Amino acid sequence: MYYDINKQIGVYGDMKKGTMIIATVALLVMSCFGLYGCAQNDNAKEEVITADEETENTDTQQEEMIEVFSRNPLTYLRMADEAVGKRPVAIMVENSDSARPQWGMDDENYSPDIILEAEVEGGITRTMWLFADYTALPEIVGPIRSARPPFVRFSELFDAFYIHWGQSESKANYVGADDVIAQDGVDNINQLDFKSSVSLFGRNNERNVALEHTGVIYGEKLPQVIEDYGYRTQIDESKFTSLEFNEEPIRVSDTDCNEIIIDISSRSWTKHWTYSKEDELYHTDDFRNNLTRENILVLFDQTEYITKPGASFSYCNYALAGGEGKFASEGSIMDIEWSVVDGKLVLRDSNNQIIKLNPGKSYIAWISANRGGNVEVN
Repeated sequence: MYYDINKQIGVYGDMKKGTMIIATVALLVMSCFGLYGCAQNDNAKEEVITADEETENTDTQQEEMIEVFSRNPLTYLRMADEAVGKRPVAIMVENSDSARPQWGMDDENYSPDIILEAEVEGGITRTMWLFADYTALPEIVGPIRSARPPFVRFSELFDAFYIHWGQSESKANYVGADDVIAQDGVDNINQLDFKSSVSLFGRNNERNVALEHTGVIYGEKLPQVIEDYGYRTQIDESKFTSLEFNEEPIRVSDTDCNEIIIDISSRSWTKHWTYSKEDELYHTDDFRNNLTRENILVLFDQTEYITKPGASFSYCNYALAGGEGKFASEGSIMDIEWSVVDGKLVLRDSNNQIIKLNPGKSYIAWISANRGGNVEVN
């Protein structure tokens, strides 16, 4: 059903050289056959190929080879043809101290296409992982945790299936994830009311942590569960954010960004990303692994803290109102503006032009513009 084309060809760093290598091999093979054909025909006319013609032929063959492969709409990397046009999946994953390192985050073959991080309550952040191909997940993903309204709404920007283990409940002036999911008709899979006979959810007890930090899903079982639930599997283009990408990685500005330091809010811990010139990726060990990303996006939003009756903490709610932001890639950074238009995420530069990400995976920090969210660039 799914073949890992990236694994067959090599990691993304090799892809930048891959098309040239493939084209060169192809030309050598074609040349060998051409010489053989000439040897069989003594009367064959000698054909003279100029340097310009040879270059033109090579470029054409490279373009044709590139077009053979389908493109992942969240990364612009290669993906299986069977996955094209399918809805992505958004999975809620815990990020407390006891949850790290998360299962599947830095998976060698199936790391999330997009990782979104935002505050939930008490200064703690949570992550949501987006995968364009729900048939190609890590073997184990987790710890799976409960839904919050901002994450549900962000998943809707990509027309995604939404997977979670419980949700915040509405009470008094607090509108919980339960009502947002119901009112918006979100196709979700919740462990607390799971109805499939397939054992999608489980617990991994290999760590000495409390029970709430052990919930996982088994990636290979998700396709059958989605089929059992009868959910629509094709993307609805009217609900899906179509990100734009450069054909090849390029610097996004003349401003260097060798390190980007991010505070989600004044209550959350700081995130550090460092650019490596060796693999041309940003690295962080803040999740207790060596997570790498091509694109770092920071979205400033308006937030408020809401305490519902009987709760000992305040939920952090995001307005999804749009605002300023940052985009770092290839060791450079630029200012951006983001907004939500007709249910889709829009990213623009200072000239009001749609920005293009570089091919590769992304990290999005969704931070508070009015409660201490901050970015430092070195």
